[in-house]
Amino acid sequence: MQGVVPHPEIAPLLQRGFVALASDCDDPEEPVELLAGQIEDAYMLPFVIFASPEGRFLAGASGAVNPLTFKRRLEQLLGGTSTPSSAP
Repeated sequence: MQGVVPHPEIAPLLQRGFVALASDCDDPEEPVELLAGQIEDAYMLPFVIFASPEGRFLAGASGAVNPLTFKRRLEQLLGGTSTPSSAP
């Protein structure tokens, strides 16, 4: 994620409506653990979780993050077209 978040095509999207949170995978907060449990086939770090302001799971994935796929997911979420999915 360190190379994805500051990407010039991604950072502005994140700034438009997202709050980033990093959680310790060895001692995650309970709400984070519950959300991570909804990622299909979650077995490799990093976990990427998108949740509503109310804490409802929207989408997530685990493992390497492709910047283009991540950008598409952000655009979908900003456009309100997201359905729960395991793709970032």
